[in-house]
Amino acid sequence: MPATKRKAKLLESLRAELTKELEATRQRAHDMAVAATHEENRPENDKDMRSTVDSYVARGQVERLREIEQALARLASMPVRDLAPGDPIVVSAIVKIRHDSTETLYFVVPAAGGVRLHEGKTEVQTLATTSPLGAAILGLSEGDEAEVVTPQQTRMFEILQVS
Repeated sequence: MPATKRKAKLLESLRAELTKELEATRQRAHDMAVAATHEENRPENDKDMRSTVDSYVARGQVERLREIEQALARLASMPVRDLAPGDPIVVSAIVKIRHDSTETLYFVVPAAGGVRLHEGKTEVQTLATTSPLGAAILGLSEGDEAEVVTPQQTRMFEILQVS
């Protein structure tokens, strides 16, 4: 399968996953808003915090809803590019990276990192350019190493393949 077609399918799978999550989050936000304002949830005394807790959870769900909507908007305008051997890593690159003895296949995206997608038996994880690793690999090429500083240690990642 041509790389551009493969990337388009991965992007569509990611958008489908986010759309499902958007609908579930929308329902949770609605349910929590109803619970927070329900008459049975009124405080019985000044120490009863049920409605306050429910309203905080509802606000968190609404914020998550906004994040998903923004991610979908950013993905809608994401270019899908075919990369030639030696090209640097850009958004829409599929990158195989080794850390320690583990190899992971990443699909570089502008938003919605951490989603695991499946191409048959192959797992591809989305990697947002806003993440520490995503930012570290942008512009690198096959054979380069990326250094990511974490509070615990500095981690090295080897770029094995870019397509």
